[in-house]
Amino acid sequence: MKPGLILINPWIYDFAAFDLWSKPLGLLYIAGTLRKLGFDIHLIDCHSVHHPGMKSERSTPLPRRQSFGTGKFWRKEVPRPPLLKHIPRPFSRYGISRELLVHELKGMENPAAILVTSLMTYWYPGVKEVISLAREIHPEVPVLVGGIYGNFCREHALEFSGADQVVGETGLTATNAVLSALRKYGIEGETESLESDRLPYPAFDMLHGIDYVLCQTSAGCSWRCR
Repeated sequence: MKPGLILINPWIYDFAAFDLWSKPLGLLYIAGTLRKLGFDIHLIDCHSVHHPGMKSERSTPLPRRQSFGTGKFWRKEVPRPPLLKHIPRPFSRYGISRELLVHELKGMENPAAILVTSLMTYWYPGVKEVISLAREIHPEVPVLVGGIYGNFCREHALEFSGADQVVGETGLTATNAVLSALRKYGIEGETESLESDRLPYPAFDMLHGIDYVLCQTSAGCSWRCR
């Protein structure tokens, strides 16, 4: 039986968010790699504007979309955090509903591990809340967090995200770091390694509705910043 993994692109909490060709490319690369290594992957993209489960949603405004795949996300206004109370603007959670995320998390029984990516460092509240929900539904399952927040703010993520482990590596090394982290919990795929040092094609097919795909032509800062 293939070991099951839940991969999550978490909500955004902010005053504004816009889909300007925003896809969790790193998570999609990892999903494609882990699938090729024999894992059963359940991908949850909280940013999905085409999720069929949102068709009956009446409490959040329908996202307005534009040409070439850009546009608004699903959005639900929420209370501003205490440190942002002085800013007189609506504060929102961007993405699918909480109920739908719970349903998605229950979609895989007894996962071996849960992997959560992250984007902007100040969007960590979405990471934290997603992990909290995941733990309510799968309390004994190890949770790993990676991505930009996990890379830049490793100590903060270890203390506040609720994850068991932070994977701070990026690019080609991130996949090996994820595999190494999973092995610590005795989780291994059906094959031990990839055939080459090239990553498999990103798992765009796991997304709901594809308006566009992304092509990564380089990595890192063009000014060679660390």
